[in-house]
Amino acid sequence: MKQPRTGIRRDKLQLAGLLTAISLAALSCGCQASGSYNAASLPAALAAPPVQSSRQLNLSHLSSANFRSDVIQPGDLVEVTISTGLADDDGVGKPVRVNDYGSAEVPLVGQIQLAGLQLTQAEEAIGRESVTRGIYRTPSVAVGLKQRKTNHVTVMGAVKQPGDTYLPAANSNLLSALSAAGGLSKEAGTIVDIRHPTYFDGRVMAPPRSQRIDLAVATRQGGDFRLLDGASVTVIEKPLQAIHVIGLVHRPDQFEMPENQELRLLGAIALAGGRRLQLADKVKVIRTLPGNRAPVTINASVRSAKSDPAANMRLAAGDVVSVEETPTTFTIETLRSFIRFGFSSAIPGF
Repeated sequence: MKQPRTGIRRDKLQLAGLLTAISLAALSCGCQASGSYNAASLPAALAAPPVQSSRQLNLSHLSSANFRSDVIQPGDLVEVTISTGLADDDGVGKPVRVNDYGSAEVPLVGQIQLAGLQLTQAEEAIGRESVTRGIYRTPSVAVGLKQRKTNHVTVMGAVKQPGDTYLPAANSNLLSALSAAGGLSKEAGTIVDIRHPTYFDGRVMAPPRSQRIDLAVATRQGGDFRLLDGASVTVIEKPLQAIHVIGLVHRPDQFEMPENQELRLLGAIALAGGRRLQLADKVKVIRTLPGNRAPVTINASVRSAKSDPAANMRLAAGDVVSVEETPTTFTIETLRSFIRFGFSSAIPGF
């Protein structure tokens, strides 16, 4: 007995109506937003910065100007020997501390400015002042560096050996502090916070202050990275570097960017398990720039990315990669669902 064809005709009418609805709905998909950009011709100001790891930085620029080892500094302990041939204690060295003002109390001679002088210059200055002040006629003076002043510095955060360290005051700088702490750890970012204590600059008492340094900038431009006694250094851990991949992919999710490696458009889609449909070619990258409230939209194409390295754009942390719905992909996805559920409902027990 022949099956009536009314059911088949009804199914065809339903399918035609469904396709019409799909086409109308799909017209709203894939519209290009105003003010958007193209991945292959992205302006430099909108491009993702090159990958910069703290372990790739040349930290030698973080040292301050090197002081000569034979130059006396405030806080140093020197040994002064004055010989005249007339006294019993001739040739006996006396320890003398250079104060914060740079002068020292030399026995019998009095206060003499020594900071900033080489050892031989200090000997000449002491001998000259001894004669000028009528203490000695023809003294023989020897000055030796007995102990350097040290600064107590605390290093914390993303370093291999955090804790307290003592640095020679003449070489108390950020590079020395990081080296004393074993260097940067693998968790280190490029941001360092320095807390400078209250100190006397020779005229007034300077209040404590904070200083934030970006190592990526500092290693290129240099700067003043001296550390005073009582300073603290904190190396900030690098923030989570992640992107989001959404849309027509198998595993939409947030993905952490590989360490010290750049991540490009095709690689991000691969992290999400690839596209659900090979016809899904249109991609939008939503990027928020530092200092900008409104994000920018970058139009990209999987097909172009495969053939043009510039179109396979480098991604930045925080980017949202969306494999977009288009009229074609919307139609195919809907038909897939319709056919799948249609067949399931036609089977008894489903």
